[in-house]
Amino acid sequence: MSELISINLTTYNRSELLSRAIKSVLIQSYKVWELIIVDDGSTDNTISILKNFTKQNRRIKVIRHASNQGNAAARNTALAESRGKYVAFLDDDDEWIDGDKLKKQLKILRASPDTKLGLVCTSVNIISEKGTLPVIIKRPKNLKSFILSGNGRIYSPTVMTKREIMLQAGGFDTFIPRGIDSEFYRTCIVKFGYNVNFLPDITTNVYVNSSTRLTPFDSSTSLIKSLKANLYLIKKYLPEYLNYPVSLITRINSIIIILANLLKIYLSK
Repeated sequence: MSELISINLTTYNRSELLSRAIKSVLIQSYKVWELIIVDDGSTDNTISILKNFTKQNRRIKVIRHASNQGNAAARNTALAESRGKYVAFLDDDDEWIDGDKLKKQLKILRASPDTKLGLVCTSVNIISEKGTLPVIIKRPKNLKSFILSGNGRIYSPTVMTKREIMLQAGGFDTFIPRGIDSEFYRTCIVKFGYNVNFLPDITTNVYVNSSTRLTPFDSSTSLIKSLKANLYLIKKYLPEYLNYPVSLITRINSIIIILANLLKIYLSK
């Protein structure tokens, strides 16, 4: 019996990229899916593009926030609207390039004897103005220590999980200012003990735009968000960090680097 997969896609003012992402869903060989798109208050022509897709495919459902509420809130709206047993994520500026992505991940989640298998992620192509960089992910030696230290292997648009796990984890944390997706995976792994399957197949193109130059104000704002996120994580996971001191040291080191960069910006004024 085929089981419904809910694909969650959130978007905000990315009308020029959105069609690429949606079309990559339409080519999937597994056809029992619904695409839940949350427009988080876009002010460009996103809604007109979405209307064209919904006219052509009844499996696409669009929810629009009246104002921009942030990615965590948008992801939680998508979760609330999802009916599938399984949930896959896709970002509006990325695309799936493997037509069997959903089928492969669903097979792993169904067939695994590991009752604590909670997520399946895959390898990716990182695409920037410098070219294409294939990134083949491997399972870290210690999954909890790894995710407490940071992330860098679980790419959000490659992830498939179960809706019941998302509900158990409370969805996405709306209090953390940065690293929303990683924080969800961290909760699943550290707080609830779920395991992750790292599929080596490249299924997704992840697009990185590093050409935009940041002003000192932009840089300092970004650094402050990172600082707040690191402090928040240490407070939230303090008991776990005490069991993984290397991960705690890594976090503290990140905070020191952020503070040093903020000081450098301040002194350059």
